[in-house]
Amino acid sequence: MAPPGNVIAIPPLHSLTLRTTADGYPAIQPEQFRGLGRGRVALITGSGRGIGKSIALAFAKAGYSVCVTARNALEVEDTVSEIRKASPDVKAIGEAADACKLADLEMLVQKVNEQLGVIDVLICNAGTNTFMPFTMTDPQDWWYSLEINLKSPTELTRLVLPQMRKGNSGTIIYTSSRAAVADLPWTTAYGASKTGITRFAACLQNELDQTQKIDFGHERNGIALYSIHPGEVKTSLHTTGFPEKTHKEAPYIIEHMKALEAKHPHYEASLAAWTCVYLASGKAANMRGKYIDCTRDIVEQEALYK
Repeated sequence: MAPPGNVIAIPPLHSLTLRTTADGYPAIQPEQFRGLGRGRVALITGSGRGIGKSIALAFAKAGYSVCVTARNALEVEDTVSEIRKASPDVKAIGEAADACKLADLEMLVQKVNEQLGVIDVLICNAGTNTFMPFTMTDPQDWWYSLEINLKSPTELTRLVLPQMRKGNSGTIIYTSSRAAVADLPWTTAYGASKTGITRFAACLQNELDQTQKIDFGHERNGIALYSIHPGEVKTSLHTTGFPEKTHKEAPYIIEHMKALEAKHPHYEASLAAWTCVYLASGKAANMRGKYIDCTRDIVEQEALYK
């Protein structure tokens, strides 16, 4: 017998209202989430800078106790310091960790549980990308992209999920990309890994909907998973994604990406940050397991699945 499935394609989103920032966006206005996270704990990977940092700041403003983590200890310290200044009433800790090392992930979860408590929200945001033709890419570099973008979040999920399953409560959000649903050149490893994590979220959601009832007797699974496209926010990846080999042997890629970038609106990191808070609030329960494009109105997206 085939397992229970959910054969639903991602609906077309281009006709929905374009969003570029949390400002003036009613569904994710920060004020409505004030105090939402009081007594709750959020762990955000890749939160030393960029989109992850904005997500950590947003969850702290919503009242969550927050753990910031990244490989760069100085960036972690800076983000924690910024959170404590902006949200002095919440508890914020930082742990430098390599998301590709299982021992570091185990240490991370242990430290969060000891210092903050049970993890209510997990945001898997750590990632990497390199713009280079597949035929020019070193195999080790290619597989490293899948390790940090796909293996790392799945292994961290494996570590955090038991405490969520025990309480039948929690939210896990994976930073995916438009690359998961578009045939973009020069990004085979990135596209494969983001497609993988998007499908992982969908399949695991369906699995938990079954096993929470089978294993624990819960009438309804209270754990929600999502994958998100945060928008083409200009972060350090836009510069570090072009290694010297690309500059020397494939400069046409840089020109191609510049031309694409010129066509994009200016997206702010606040868009993804407060969308994540919205998802953790439980307001998008009927979109559990789904791929969510933060650049399109979340309420309009939700209506597509009703």
